[in-house]
Amino acid sequence: MKYRRLNITLPEDTLARADAFARAERYSRSELIATALEAFVSGETAPSGMARESGVAYAPQAVGLNPSIRPLVPDIIDVCRRHGLVYAALVGSSTHPDPAVKPRDLDLLVRFPVGAARRAWDHIDLRDELATIVARPVDLIEIDAVTNPHLQEELRRTRVVLLEAA
Repeated sequence: MKYRRLNITLPEDTLARADAFARAERYSRSELIATALEAFVSGETAPSGMARESGVAYAPQAVGLNPSIRPLVPDIIDVCRRHGLVYAALVGSSTHPDPAVKPRDLDLLVRFPVGAARRAWDHIDLRDELATIVARPVDLIEIDAVTNPHLQEELRRTRVVLLEAA
């Protein structure tokens, strides 16, 4: 994609709100403006082309996804569904939007259905199948097992939800 520098003038309060939103959602100012402008001119009613289907809300141009991970997300969601997950969210470096950041691994918050019979190899099979797709190691983090409040906050702050049962 070719880029071109553009000088624009915005009201101070609009720019302050945009910058606060960009920081909170881990966009650069340029990424935020480009994404919003693309959604506006394409006539999309949902931000960033959000695709909604039963029990799933995933935006293909989701805030915080690393460009190296973004094209892999449909396959990641498919694997998570086939393994019966009711929740899956990317966290960590794979959610950093800067293309200069190269995630060494994939960190995925997961939740299996309550009361589902599981064996240890179910977890290992899921991890290995995901690792094959993303061509890097995968760390699965069971969301309900995280009790450290600082880690919970970090996971909440960086997560990009891929799959959530309705």
